[in-house]
Amino acid sequence: MVALLAILIAVFSGPSTAVALDKFKFLYSPIAWQSLPWWMAKEAKLFEKNGLDVDIFFEGASSVIVQAMLAGELGMAGLAGPAVISNVLKGGDIIQVAAVVKTFTIPMYVQPSITELAQLRGKKIGVSRFGSVSHLTAQAVLQRAGITDVTIIQTGGIPESTAALSSGNVAGAMVPPPQSVLLREKGFRELVGIQQLREMNIRFVENGIAARRSYAEKNSETVKRFMKAAFEGLKKMYDDKEFTLRVIAKYTKINDPKMLEESYRFAIDAFAKDPRVPPEALEALIEQMISLKTIDPADAKKTPIAAYYDNRYIEELDKEGFFKKLWQ
Repeated sequence: MVALLAILIAVFSGPSTAVALDKFKFLYSPIAWQSLPWWMAKEAKLFEKNGLDVDIFFEGASSVIVQAMLAGELGMAGLAGPAVISNVLKGGDIIQVAAVVKTFTIPMYVQPSITELAQLRGKKIGVSRFGSVSHLTAQAVLQRAGITDVTIIQTGGIPESTAALSSGNVAGAMVPPPQSVLLREKGFRELVGIQQLREMNIRFVENGIAARRSYAEKNSETVKRFMKAAFEGLKKMYDDKEFTLRVIAKYTKINDPKMLEESYRFAIDAFAKDPRVPPEALEALIEQMISLKTIDPADAKKTPIAAYYDNRYIEELDKEGFFKKLWQ
């Protein structure tokens, strides 16, 4: 009888009665501090805490992420910026549902002899690719300073921008951590850093959560649970520096203490505690994309700004008291 009772207890308390986790894949970019919310949620098991089984994968090309989403392979992704705008204007339903970084963060490094933006007139600035965030950042900074006679060149990537500045082929380059540490140690000057970018108050959604509108509407609770896990990960980033540094090291394969510290410094300065998508940031991005001739102005003009984002999931979490409790 005792043996039978033990078997019954094992059967009814075993995995068959456990609540199954919702499993899905999540692609993100870049491999840098901007992806900390997903990394932290994964490593601290916050996805599981919120009833999710999430496999996260890096994908460097935003176009590939968009294609995977449109093909139905993904419901959500770590994505923001021009890719969202272009997708909507082409008839897609990928929208921004949360913003984790709401300002430009890529610093501008220059030759040691340059001490102010005006000295860049007539010179070359390196960006990773035309239409990239580094390009948009450089363009916004120069426009704000009223400097129009600078030649922006495409280097091919952040390492290439670093090399171009180091070799003297450009007067300045947009270089984020961790490569920025190497430049600074070699004597190159951080002419415009994250604090200056914030003070310029140029609104831009540099990273966030994108979703297929159709998926989000059918799976709103899953979207909200993912957001909860991501922002609980963000809270842990502020509360546990050592754990965060280990997470950065794991995903970036960087072990240099100075580089890890630089990434953490940028993360602390840049992440937004209020994840609502600011429509004015999207409007500014659209204007930049029009000036770069990457989208059709007529299509952009007839498309309402609400077509690019939906804050309802953030608003619902806010009404439930999630963010107030998280940041108290």
